[in-house]
Amino acid sequence: MKPSIAVLPFVNLSNDPEEEYFSEGVTEEIINVLSRVPSLLVAGRTSSFIFKGKDQDLRMIGEQLHVDHILQGSLRSAGNKLFINTQLMNTSDGSQIWADQYDRNLDDIFDIQDEIALAILGAVKVELLGEEPATTFKRYTNNKEAYQLYLRGRFYHNKFAGTEEYNKAIGYFESAITLDPTYAIAYAGIASSYLNMWFYRHMPAAKALPLIKHATTQALALDSEIAESYLALARMQMLNEWDFAGASAAFKKALELNWNTADLHGQYALYLALTDNPAEAEDEISLALSLEPFSLINNFYAAYVYWISANFEKAVEQGRKLVELEPLFWGGHMIIGLNLITLQDFPAAQDALETALEINYNGITLSACGALFGLSGETESAYDIITQMNALNKTQVVANYDMGIVYACVGEVDKALDYFQKAIDQHEPPMLFFKYIVRDWLSNNDQAIQYESIIKQVIREH
Repeated sequence: MKPSIAVLPFVNLSNDPEEEYFSEGVTEEIINVLSRVPSLLVAGRTSSFIFKGKDQDLRMIGEQLHVDHILQGSLRSAGNKLFINTQLMNTSDGSQIWADQYDRNLDDIFDIQDEIALAILGAVKVELLGEEPATTFKRYTNNKEAYQLYLRGRFYHNKFAGTEEYNKAIGYFESAITLDPTYAIAYAGIASSYLNMWFYRHMPAAKALPLIKHATTQALALDSEIAESYLALARMQMLNEWDFAGASAAFKKALELNWNTADLHGQYALYLALTDNPAEAEDEISLALSLEPFSLINNFYAAYVYWISANFEKAVEQGRKLVELEPLFWGGHMIIGLNLITLQDFPAAQDALETALEINYNGITLSACGALFGLSGETESAYDIITQMNALNKTQVVANYDMGIVYACVGEVDKALDYFQKAIDQHEPPMLFFKYIVRDWLSNNDQAIQYESIIKQVIREH
């Protein structure tokens, strides 16, 4: 059995709260370094950071993260000096295995990270693969200022909180690239930020897609050995280009470069589900959740995998786990509502979807509410949702699919088909899931046969 470890967020002991991004960044970089060792299981960043600022028994944390070792640390900077204390603990009995401290100049930050990671590897008796440390400890820049700007960018990117945070992330990534034009992973961060903004309706496709493609191309051209770049490429190929063969190759290359990346396994699970490999998809999402049990995005994708497999009760259960993890994440409430529609528990579905809409008022949640009203016979309320979407579309992105599904659920097939055709022409991601929507919501409709042509078009496109 492989040894396993979680790196808890290093405590920021500096007086300046603005240094928080730096302590988080150092923690994240140590996680990234350790994750490149195939013989070591490393808990992902999202799950490790759940315990930030919490005083919990290490044995309990170990049980929740499924790890047998925990690295703790504290960090304080003063001027150009950096002081780091670390200790490696055994979660089975709470005993200390190893501890050390580092007093360095900030100019030495890259060496410090490598030094800590190597000490941990030695302490848990993991043998490095490859003849040279460089095989594992890949550096993306030697520019200290660029690296600190990159850490700021990751800090805002990882919030998954919307337009303002993603724009801040992009700004920091771009500033890092200004200092180091060869900083490939900063381009990968830009690509990921724009892709999330487009996918979740924060930015129109016409603006976002060229930016995603440019950033991904730059990242790969500068360094073709970055898993994050291939993940961005795979997501773009799958969700926008509908090039599933290309996406498969990109996913496999990313996994080859960094097997320990939980988000990568989560996205690959979605790909497998969409290519009619439900058993493999469930195995892959289980692996993602073992690496990141507290990841909202991977728990979100797990629910999609179960829904695609027609396991609606399990999808609802997964949605409830999401709500328990983060009550203010709209996705958990929406997952519950969408699957309860299929199970025809309309009152409970309405409660869940209205909560999602209150948290995140956009085309995704509006269309879900409209579909519910259409399918439950509340036609007037469904048309009110259409009115709201038309108004919202003047200031925010409302996808053609968002409009089309509500018209489909009130029985206006011709209007629905028009919107779905536009959605296909623009390669809107929800159309990749359309055959499952027809299976669950529209299969009993007398005119449902007309949607078969839409499904066939989507299949031909990929």
